[in-house]
Amino acid sequence: MKDLIYWIWFMRLEKISVKQKNILLEQFISPEVIFSLSAESLAKTKIIDQKALHYFDQDRSLKKAQADLSYLEKNNVQFITRYDPKFPTSLSNLYMPPLGLYAKGDLSLLNAPLSIGIVGSRSPTVAGEKFARLFAQSLSSRGVTIVSGLAAGIDGQSHWGSVNEVGSTIAVLGTGIDRCYPYANQKLFDLMTEKALIISEFNLGEKPLPFHFPQRNRLISGLSQGILVIEARKKSGSLITVNHALEQGKNVYVIPGDISGSNWAGGNQLLKEGAKLVTEPNDILEDYIIFDQPINKNDDNNHQPTLKLTDPDQQLLYDLINKGYQTIDELVACSALPVSRVNSLLTMMEIEEIIVIKYGNIVLI
Repeated sequence: MKDLIYWIWFMRLEKISVKQKNILLEQFISPEVIFSLSAESLAKTKIIDQKALHYFDQDRSLKKAQADLSYLEKNNVQFITRYDPKFPTSLSNLYMPPLGLYAKGDLSLLNAPLSIGIVGSRSPTVAGEKFARLFAQSLSSRGVTIVSGLAAGIDGQSHWGSVNEVGSTIAVLGTGIDRCYPYANQKLFDLMTEKALIISEFNLGEKPLPFHFPQRNRLISGLSQGILVIEARKKSGSLITVNHALEQGKNVYVIPGDISGSNWAGGNQLLKEGAKLVTEPNDILEDYIIFDQPINKNDDNNHQPTLKLTDPDQQLLYDLINKGYQTIDELVACSALPVSRVNSLLTMMEIEEIIVIKYGNIVLI
């Protein structure tokens, strides 16, 4: 993409806010056009003030952007602009969407059929760490992608629990993608670039500044259909993520904790305010997929003969449909197959008169 260098230059304009950059993009379509604007033309828009105009005029150089582009190419890091087909729709729809994402790893995870964000304390109890790893592993083993922030504590345990499972995991950084913070998670960071996905909207070299983390939290909630809170204080970054999730219309789940412990106070307060209490992974999954239904022996429709198919993926879908999973979303989530593959298999199964699709529900013949 020949205009990538202009996108990176645009991202690097530190004294122009993300909100102002979004407005400029809406008006001028591309960073390359913005780069070519005169200071006078930009001033007429009244989007940025005189001080920022002066900065814009002084920083009209592609040198740093070119160095960044070289780094990306050498280190197998991709830059996805907001207009790229690979850019997730869930982030495009945010009130203040990122201009682009630096990404390393499996980009298909950005459009996973079901993603759950897990947030919590950076200094958790042993119980909190255990819950984070167990819930992440259980959910991911059933095809759910786990989204978190690679911080110490609950974040790290959530990534460790899911990185080797079928749903895998996404880390959203509060630094440039060339930095691992905290450094203690470097081994996890390296593993995730190979087996999962790491993303950041911050430029190369950017440090873990305090205001970066509330900003990145909107991406964690944006990528997730629901947020699970494990051990959070009343005033914590986890609750900022929850606020973003509520604004975005997402589900909020909380594992209850010690009522005398300050580490659990934030989560317990969320429960009082209406968050869903969960004690096992199925409490989350039941909001998105239909579990195996008990068979009614008096209902002839439930007596489906077991069919052996030559294609193992077809057999997998057949078995799931036979258990009661009836929608494409459910089959994608439970099979861990790509949406395109599931659609293709269902088409063949319909042609072969193994299934019939009625009003969006898939039924065995």
